[in-house]
Amino acid sequence: MNSLTEAYVNSFAPNAAAVKNGWGLVRKNQLQNLHISSDGTLIFGECKGSGKNPYFTSADFIKGDPVFRCSCPSRQFPCKHSLGLLYAYINGAPFTEASIPEDIIAKRSKASEREEKKKEQQKAPRKVNKSALSKKLHTQLEGLSLLEKQINQLLLAGLASIDPKKLKQLDETARLLGNHYLKEAQNELRAFILLWKKEQPEERLYQLAYERLLVLHALCKKGRQHLEKRLEDENLLPDTATSIEEWLGHTWQLTELKEYGQVKQNVRLVQLSFASHRNEARGEYVDQGIWLDLGSGELVYTKNYRPFKALKYIKEEDSVMEILSTSQLYIYPGEGNRRVRWEEYTLEGKADFSKVRGYAKESVTEVLKEVRNILRLPLADKQPAVLISFSRIGKVEGEWQLEDMNGVRLSLVDSPEDERPTLPLLGLLPDRDLKNQAILVHFYHDQSTGMLGAKPLSIITENRLIRLLG
Repeated sequence: MNSLTEAYVNSFAPNAAAVKNGWGLVRKNQLQNLHISSDGTLIFGECKGSGKNPYFTSADFIKGDPVFRCSCPSRQFPCKHSLGLLYAYINGAPFTEASIPEDIIAKRSKASEREEKKKEQQKAPRKVNKSALSKKLHTQLEGLSLLEKQINQLLLAGLASIDPKKLKQLDETARLLGNHYLKEAQNELRAFILLWKKEQPEERLYQLAYERLLVLHALCKKGRQHLEKRLEDENLLPDTATSIEEWLGHTWQLTELKEYGQVKQNVRLVQLSFASHRNEARGEYVDQGIWLDLGSGELVYTKNYRPFKALKYIKEEDSVMEILSTSQLYIYPGEGNRRVRWEEYTLEGKADFSKVRGYAKESVTEVLKEVRNILRLPLADKQPAVLISFSRIGKVEGEWQLEDMNGVRLSLVDSPEDERPTLPLLGLLPDRDLKNQAILVHFYHDQSTGMLGAKPLSIITENRLIRLLG
């Protein structure tokens, strides 16, 4: 409790407005009857609200990080009253010692019971309602047929045939895909439709549309094969080697991932890049971090989805500057860089960047082979991340190039769709940061030329991480 800092409290705030409003309660002396338990695990008090009676708010540290509780009607979590309570504490407001309220003791007890029940459920094998599963699989197959029909019509008539009437028809199909448990197919089709709502050269429009059609066509083909296999064998387990389950709308639960062995023990990670972007097709902001596993050198990523309609209530993730350690790292099925999650973690201080650099690939030629093998998989991520060593980075005939230790060059690019170009930032770096270092990149494949280019995300030197995106 005594080690609470403003930065620590800020980390729980769902947005900047909550921080401002929480401090506003402190400055206006809205908090009263402030107390702390004798063991220092609970702070609680009252906060004046808009009504006649004050709100009761508390922060429970019995498990480490605080559990916030407040009697206010706010749907934002934690609310400004809970944050204000912690800001009052770190600001030196007087908190008198008091017994833990009976309702908090009861809530702690219920929480412990839920944890025990959860542990028991994790031990027991999951029960599958085979009748409900069969019904869902048949519904998904019907949805794929709807999508396949639209794709075949487009391939037969050509992309130039798409007009407002056809776009409206596709939009209705996308809506129906949601009713058929095909959320990711729905998002991909919506992304295809949105291409016609952007101002761009016709040649570029058709190139991007063709790439989306390839993905949708592959999803229909592979999705149908997978669903039919599962219907033939009711005991067939979910596919944990590829991303097909997620493409077909399955939301992996952590208990499932653990049951199927998709978990690593005692992992230490360092975040090499972080950025948030707006995904209109999904109707969400996506927070993505790219991490390096300090034990294996594998690059993995995290994703946090924040629907536009719920931005007020879902906390945006942020950059992590220290080593993150977790006892259990859950790994999602997929190709290339794998998505990961964790439940509990600790931060352990600054990373040894010389060790991070030691995991960088040394040969551009070998990297290109690996990337092309990933891109051949139709449903794999089209922008794989790679950490590469380089002897130098500079401009050749006006274009940015990376040169590896063998003199082989790689084009550095910003995608035409990039909202945040990073190439201009390279010109601001001192010469020492562009020689004999390592760089994290996202690869891009230009379908029209067949060329591969790499977008710079971060540069790793002996003693620091230079983030170009964030």
